Amino acid sequence: MRGIPKVIPPRSRVRVIKADDQTSAAREKNVGRQFRVGYYNRSDGLGCIWLVNDDGNYEQTTNLKFLLKHFDIEYLSRERSLFGRGRGRLRKIHAPSPLERLNGRSTLEAYEGAKAIWQEDDPAMLPAVVKTLLHGQRPMNRAAAAYALNLTHGQGVVRALERAVNNKREHPKVRGQAAESLAHNHRAESHRILRRNLSDPSRDVRFWCAYALAQMADHDALVPLRELAKRDHRVVRGFWSISREARASIRLIRKAVKERARRRIPCLSCSIRRAKPDPGKSPR
Repeated sequence: MRGIPKVIPPRSRVRVIKADDQTSAAREKNVGRQFRVGYYNRSDGLGCIWLVNDDGNYEQTTNLKFLLKHFDIEYLSRERSLFGRGRGRLRKIHAPSPLERLNGRSTLEAYEGAKAIWQEDDPAMLPAVVKTLLHGQRPMNRAAAAYALNLTHGQGVVRALERAVNNKREHPKVRGQAAESLAHNHRAESHRILRRNLSDPSRDVRFWCAYALAQMADHDALVPLRELAKRDHRVVRGFWSISREARASIRLIRKAVKERARRRIPCLSCSIRRAKPDPGKSPR
């Protein structure tokens, strides 16, 4: 975004991101809300910034110092008429649905839509989210759709995530996100697909397949993970090397295997003792 001007142009978009002890309870409830900057009033001067709500109503006033401290300026308009001369009033804004945001034009908007879908947990949305994952217009939309399916269960969802991971023509970011989402939402075939893609040409895919297999405690993945731990030192942007992730995955899988064994032994012993006949008693 270009430099912040001394006078914020009307029609700019701002979002409340912060409240402190000096703000009123009403403003604290506004955190997360989006406003447009309205046209200035000549009697108030350019130091009084009017905030317009989604209904097109001039709701609140603030000043530049407070706005820069408590708001995030998401968009600076190019409006030149500060007082709205010859301009119509700001109209009511259509609030986009989570699915519309998921298919938005910016990464921020797409992931905000994905978060809303995840929070609402509405099964009726799943077919549309799966459609975006497999046929979305942009890689960021498809990756956001995979993120939205992170903790969603169902065979159709799992198969769609598997298909995304296995699609060599898909963007690596989408495939990596799909692999991550399979960590807590999978079936037997998911294990095989993730193990197979530990040798994928994409570092992102290898990294997130290793992560997901660790979360699944997949014992059969230990051999290929050892190979990655020895030789694959490529670094994934924003994280660390694949070899480091592979070593962490190996530790997690071994720990999970030991924990499963520890829990099973007492139960197995008890079942054997219960099944073994008592020599002091005659069978009925």
